[in-house]
Amino acid sequence: MEAAEPRTRTDSHAHLSMVLERAGKGTLDRILSAYDRAWREAESRGRLGEAPRVVDPGTRADDLPERVRTLGRRPWLRFSAGIWPGPEALRLPGPHIAALEAAAAFPDCAAVGEGGLDYHWMHGTREAQRLLFEAQIDLARRLGKPLIVHSREAHQDTVEVLRAARPGIPVVIHCFGYDAPAVRDYLELGCHVSFAGNLTYPAARNLREACVLVPRDRLLLETDSPYMAPVPERGRPCTPLLVGHTYAFAADLRGEDPGDLERAVTENAVRIFFGNQ
Repeated sequence: MEAAEPRTRTDSHAHLSMVLERAGKGTLDRILSAYDRAWREAESRGRLGEAPRVVDPGTRADDLPERVRTLGRRPWLRFSAGIWPGPEALRLPGPHIAALEAAAAFPDCAAVGEGGLDYHWMHGTREAQRLLFEAQIDLARRLGKPLIVHSREAHQDTVEVLRAARPGIPVVIHCFGYDAPAVRDYLELGCHVSFAGNLTYPAARNLREACVLVPRDRLLLETDSPYMAPVPERGRPCTPLLVGHTYAFAADLRGEDPGDLERAVTENAVRIFFGNQ
């Protein structure tokens, strides 16, 4: 007997092309079919506002066309275009920024990012990372598109850059990885905060303390697929079909009704990334 399809929920940050590379075409097809089906069912009930969505973020200036071709244009799916602070982009940023400007201007691009600071891998100097980050903030502001921020072991500098830039557009701190004082800093700046599967890990007390502080209208949940599968699936390649474990954990942690939390997160994602629906 075939296993039942997992229930789909909104995933605000999932690298679906990387899921294809890590887990194979069968897994990707299952994801796309599940969300297609959920959209059709919501449409048939006249409740598209509650249909689960997925945001597929960019990490290279030139990866948007390839992702659109691989995944197709779907009403529940949005793409972003961004430059993760990797060695190639940090070594020669000019051409990458120019390519990103061209990609981000297309209608297929609903947001700019993920871009930001990564002091864990440290592929370039802090100054080089900061300049690349600032260029993406400026691009998002000029285009009037939301900004998806990557920040790892770089909280203070991330806050300083955002405070100085005053983007004036929706800003999402994706895969939040800090603590309660840090989340207050981002909330004071008007940011939305997104938590991934590591929220469910036993040692993640700092993330749990932060999660309960985020107002419902600023909260997002994600997988960062194919990374960080939530408990009890930890160690497997992650996909959006596993994000329900993070929803259940977050609802229990925050003392909220699971259905109410699911609707709120979807409403937030729709408001930020699906402005034309």
